[in-house]
Amino acid sequence: MTSLDNMDFQTKVSNTLFAQRERIRMLDKPLTAYQYYTKHMRQQWANLSDEERDTFILQSKHDVERYKNEKAEIKKKSKEEIKKLKIYLCYSGDRVPCVGLDNGFTSYNVIGPVESIELFTVAEIEKLIAKGIPIEKIGPYKSVGGHKFNWKAAKKWGVTVYGGSQNYRPSWGGLRENYEGETGKFTTYTNYKGESWTEKH
Repeated sequence: MTSLDNMDFQTKVSNTLFAQRERIRMLDKPLTAYQYYTKHMRQQWANLSDEERDTFILQSKHDVERYKNEKAEIKKKSKEEIKKLKIYLCYSGDRVPCVGLDNGFTSYNVIGPVESIELFTVAEIEKLIAKGIPIEKIGPYKSVGGHKFNWKAAKKWGVTVYGGSQNYRPSWGGLRENYEGETGKFTTYTNYKGESWTEKH
């Protein structure tokens, strides 16, 4: 057999195998028993009258409503449980140190108790560490009251805060857990004798 004949033979084999693969690929795949069942049910559904379909549609609407109500109740109970943890976010704004005979003061806005918290996963903590954030500065929560952990401020300034921007301190919410102090807006004053008092706004 010459080499040309050999090439023709190989081409014929290759073409035959390719044609075989293509014909097999074009075959309808066999269905499983479950697929036959669902196909049968779809055909039954298509043959139902509008009145017969309405029965199932109504059942579905009731079930959707039941699910929404049960989900809302679970979320409501969860919010109440989270509120019992007494987690607050504390924002401090104006600050003047006590110098000489002047009164020093710091203004605060303490918000809470929060109703929602979100925990970090191990993978998320590992990503923050990879960004150069010391593990002791990574807060215990991914978000508090809808405010996300501010990893940029943690990296640059070494603080554990929630919400806000990297450099604007008044927008940072500091964490207060199991907090039972003043809430809302207030200012704490300190005089030159070291005496302190608080005034609500």
